[in-house]
Amino acid sequence: MVLVSGIAVVDLIASGLVRIAEPGELRFCAVRPTIGGHACNVSVDLVRLGLKPSQLRAVFPVGRDVFGDFVAGRLAARGVKAVPVLAREAATSLDLILVARGEDRRYHVDPGANLEMTAAPVMALLRKERPRIFYTGGAGLLGGYDRGLAAVLRQARALGALTFVDAVSPYGGSWAFLRRALPFTDIFHCNADEALSLVGLRDAARAAEAIRRLGVRHVLVTLGGRGAVAAVAGGLLRIPAFRIKVVDPTGAGDAFSAGIILKTYERLRRGRTADGLTADEWGEILLYASACGAVCATGVGTTTAVRARAVEALMKARGEKAGRPSVRPRDPEIKPRQRRRGPPGGR
Repeated sequence: MVLVSGIAVVDLIASGLVRIAEPGELRFCAVRPTIGGHACNVSVDLVRLGLKPSQLRAVFPVGRDVFGDFVAGRLAARGVKAVPVLAREAATSLDLILVARGEDRRYHVDPGANLEMTAAPVMALLRKERPRIFYTGGAGLLGGYDRGLAAVLRQARALGALTFVDAVSPYGGSWAFLRRALPFTDIFHCNADEALSLVGLRDAARAAEAIRRLGVRHVLVTLGGRGAVAAVAGGLLRIPAFRIKVVDPTGAGDAFSAGIILKTYERLRRGRTADGLTADEWGEILLYASACGAVCATGVGTTTAVRARAVEALMKARGEKAGRPSVRPRDPEIKPRQRRRGPPGGR
């Protein structure tokens, strides 16, 4: 089974804006509430992509409020068996997202209950479920859980799980917690801004190599409309982007992660190991994940457009035009620079 953990958010998405309102100006658009955050998005995407709900558990923090009930109810309606962890005082995290045509998203986030999350409930679920894949999304916004992340990943590995970490720029702190956790991480995903903040390298390929030298086995750096790069056991891969009409890119990075989890899980169930995958196999996995992210961006909301058939159709219709992943040997000379803070990365 797959155990998904991480941040939970209620997204209030204002879409269809020609432009952002000026101070004091009234503009009309569509505003919809939807579940968001890595744990929720990845869980829903996995079910929509074909993972059986019986093979999935999701654990995440919420407040003791109507928004916490909203998250649990929406996940249940989508077949996800959720294990919400109720915060003592904080409210459920809210994110006001403004989507203007031709512009990147603007986030306005109250981290809420995510900052009260601890490692204990996740450790308990790991011992109970013993998953094949353990995923943590939104590391950097999870308070005490972040501080205990290395211990959580160490236990997950000891129980036989492949570990997957999806990070965001840390809230009011440094990357120290993540650097302690990376040696226990099998797959690591971030975007270019987060990679720059972590290792101080602007070139995504060099950054992926540098992060891998911090102890990660396989590093994936997504670049939005420019595709992705991956430093994996078989070499350094460059994955082209699918050409699509972008409606709302919110959640595309989480759909990418869900694609990685699904295709890796299928191989693990056939007796393969992540370290045993060839560069060509990683290329197939990454192309599928890229298609998942692209399909996500064709609809409003973090999971609305994600469908297995839509992903398959896009790969069939656009796969050849998108190109194939290119592979080259890894550069043994790349080393991470002195750590520095960078701009927060969005997905």
